[in-house]
Amino acid sequence: MTQWRMYIDESGDHTYKHIDNLDVRYLGLTGVLIIKDYYDKYIQPELEELKRHIFKYDPDDPPILVRSMIKNRKRWFYVLQDRTLNEQWEKEIINLIQGLKRYMQVFTVVIDKKEHLKNYPVQTFDPYAYSLHVLLNRSRGFLVKMYGKADVLVESRGKLEDQQIMKAYTNLRTTGSLYGDGNYYKEAYPAETLMLKRKDTNIAGLQLADIIAFGQKVQTVLENNKPFTRPLSRFTEQLNETVNPMVNPYGRYLLE
Repeated sequence: MTQWRMYIDESGDHTYKHIDNLDVRYLGLTGVLIIKDYYDKYIQPELEELKRHIFKYDPDDPPILVRSMIKNRKRWFYVLQDRTLNEQWEKEIINLIQGLKRYMQVFTVVIDKKEHLKNYPVQTFDPYAYSLHVLLNRSRGFLVKMYGKADVLVESRGKLEDQQIMKAYTNLRTTGSLYGDGNYYKEAYPAETLMLKRKDTNIAGLQLADIIAFGQKVQTVLENNKPFTRPLSRFTEQLNETVNPMVNPYGRYLLE
């Protein structure tokens, strides 16, 4: 039986504030499902070696790949102002991701919060917890088909938010959802609790999820003919092209 781990990162805002603003209207959750044995042996060390090669590297304060910081050339990533070095970074991270095709499945769930609030003004669900339920349901089918099991590691977002997401996961395994009871989910997700880790703990899976989540969210929005504010950058388009072969057949879904 294959052991997997799902690394989940969000793109967007999980509140219902300012939902007329297209920059915050959509919340996307991207789950990167990776074979654990391969991850332990290769992915974490390869990503660290890539960082050593491109950025200033202090083992006690290693670069943490965060899309917003990379985009804005903050802290470790100021060196990417050098065009040649930036091209090298983009080539190497894309090559690393391409090498994961046999070992990784990608799932993205996007909720249109404006439509959801309009459709369910009284029974509106917490957008993050609702999206997590749908994400884990869609990945569950793949795991059962592959005779695999997974634990789930999510970026820590704060005390209250962490309590809410832990409750959502526990409820899913206890009472189930519209799709099945608790045992339906325990079959694929045997761990009683999910893992919560801060981004600065330097977890490769979370960093990969962070890098690809925005592009996968926008692609899901555009595939469903929803409005968005701006075109994707050339690099984000390249990332999407690289990731798309790893997107599960049930791996992009829009909620309203």
